[in-house]
Amino acid sequence: MWKIMIVEDERPILDLHARLLESYGPFLIVGRFESPFDALQEIPKLDLDAILLDVEMPRMTGLQLAQSLVENGIDVPVIFTTAYQQYAVQAFRVQALDYILKPMTPNMVKQLDERLQKYYGQRPKQVPKNRLNVQLYGDAFVKAGGQLVKWPTRITEELFYYFLLHENKLCHKLRIIDDLWMNVEEKRAFSNLYNTIYRMRQLFMELDVPIVIDRVNHGYIMHTNNNITFEPKEKEDDLLLESKGYLWAYRWGE
Repeated sequence: MWKIMIVEDERPILDLHARLLESYGPFLIVGRFESPFDALQEIPKLDLDAILLDVEMPRMTGLQLAQSLVENGIDVPVIFTTAYQQYAVQAFRVQALDYILKPMTPNMVKQLDERLQKYYGQRPKQVPKNRLNVQLYGDAFVKAGGQLVKWPTRITEELFYYFLLHENKLCHKLRIIDDLWMNVEEKRAFSNLYNTIYRMRQLFMELDVPIVIDRVNHGYIMHTNNNITFEPKEKEDDLLLESKGYLWAYRWGE
């Protein structure tokens, strides 16, 4: 059951989307707001899987609200709804998960469910799963389908290794920031962390590898679900992530 908030300034559309989501998909509406300002106050208090957000609203647009979430490191994926296609490029600049032309239909609800399943790394059991091949020692690498993974940013790759070495364990946000963003102002660091996790989930979607990054309390847990094959050391004296030079990795064995 996906926990979702709807922010829509037109009450009839708000009611319609709420009915469609709860009637045709595994969605639980945990917040309904006609005012983006009211929604912005409540979002940090709620445990959300996604936000269905109207683009065109008075005083604060959906794009501005989404940008505020990114800047404050609030890691809730956004699905924009609008009657105008020209907002698509702007929407994805603030890391939208999806873009829906309204009014929503039952088929769109199904597609949204599938999109969230891919984003969060969930797959029906009968669907074949791709795997990653990972070398952790010496000349470290991650491959998919025999090819090196093209990471969107260096910090995305670093955070992946960090989560992998803490697999199935809770990584507190503050500890992650201390290890990976030690010289960055805290608010900016939280924003960087959220953006990086977004990029990592998007990459897993593109690679079709159902690795899950769960948001738990004040941190994250990564579950690889046996979708990674670890390569053996090439040399006995190879060090952990030796070629990467991550400071936190040098302290791993301490």
